[in-house]
Amino acid sequence: MNQKIIIAAVVLAIVGLSYFIFRSNSSLSQSKDSNMENSEGYSIQPTDDNFYPLGQGSNIWDEALSPFREENKKSYLEILSDLKSGKINFVWEVWALRSKCPQEYSPSQCDATILAFIDANYEGSDHDKIKDLYVSYFKYESDIRQLQLPSNIDFGERYDILKEQRLKSLGSEKAELIFGMEEAQVNFMEGSQNFIQASKNMNPDERVKKFEELRKKTYGSYYENVMSREDRFNHYETEILLRESEMQKLSPEEKEKKLSSLEVKYFGKEKASLIAKARLEEKQEQQRYIDLSKKEEDLLKAYPNLSAKEKEIKIQELRTKILGKDDAEAYTRRLNFEKETSNY
Repeated sequence: MNQKIIIAAVVLAIVGLSYFIFRSNSSLSQSKDSNMENSEGYSIQPTDDNFYPLGQGSNIWDEALSPFREENKKSYLEILSDLKSGKINFVWEVWALRSKCPQEYSPSQCDATILAFIDANYEGSDHDKIKDLYVSYFKYESDIRQLQLPSNIDFGERYDILKEQRLKSLGSEKAELIFGMEEAQVNFMEGSQNFIQASKNMNPDERVKKFEELRKKTYGSYYENVMSREDRFNHYETEILLRESEMQKLSPEEKEKKLSSLEVKYFGKEKASLIAKARLEEKQEQQRYIDLSKKEEDLLKAYPNLSAKEKEIKIQELRTKILGKDDAEAYTRRLNFEKETSNY
């Protein structure tokens, strides 16, 4: 299994500042939008590491659960609860709303429509607190645009500077509401890497248990909602990685049994059955080519005096007999390609 997936499992589905909403479909409108952005002195780009410390995710707001979408809009306390539990991600919500702005709107015009919506739909303390959260966030974005970071610093150093700027721009309470879940994910990214390195000699069952305890402790109140959004396949791959030493000691039959039990755990019996079937078919296909290779060797031994051309014809006839004409030709092309490229 590909071990790189563990890092993806940890980092998956985070940070939503990722879309350039002022894109147009024609070169004329693109020029117009560009002029409007330049006149305001900024343009948010998906490659800006200050806005996207964990990488670009241009479709992230598809998962947004905007409190403004529901017929019965949520109160400030309800929004507060959802932010603290990770049910909603404030940055995703901002961009879910921005994505609805007309293409010809400048950034400040789009943000003004969000504030106007709050003015029109909320009253009293709910209005003041919700609007303050958005206004504060827009100010933070403005501050970030002015932030100049050295190009030679690593991720950890850069992220520490961003956290410091968040506290300076927003204060600790609002910074926690807006970025708490993201920062928990960054902490888990670092903590999980350290744990994997330090726990190589741990009992596999205990290692899986401790890893999950680390995840729960790091995510805290965000745990349930983060887990509900993450891909189960990533969790499956993670447990296989954590059980790597155990898997290496198992016989093929024991390994298949272990994989099947993990697949039932993460995907349910029906999907686990389909995965097991696909794995069996893949093994059978691999064995098919192993057997073919052995028969090719036997064939060449049986006709040692054939010319190179005659050997090639005999081998192709054997491949066609076993694989069929189309698969045999595709197999030969692949082998030729691998042979040619192996010299590079």
